Amino acid sequence: MNLLAEAMNGLGAVLLQIVGLLLFEELTFGGLVRLLLAPRPEAGKRNGQNHRKDGGRCLR
Repeated sequence: MNLLAEAMNGLGAVLLQIVGLLLFEELTFGGLVRLLLAPRPEAGKRNGQNHRKDGGRCLR
């Protein structure tokens, strides 16, 4: 019984570190990078440069 308790303590210490690192990685690289690389609504707008003289839109 003592052996099982010691094994659970050792496994718990290792799993706690793994879970902590995975949580840290998901919060930084998963959410932060997605937030930084997300297209901003104002990035595609150029004032008057995407319309032709006849009122149509340019495809460029």
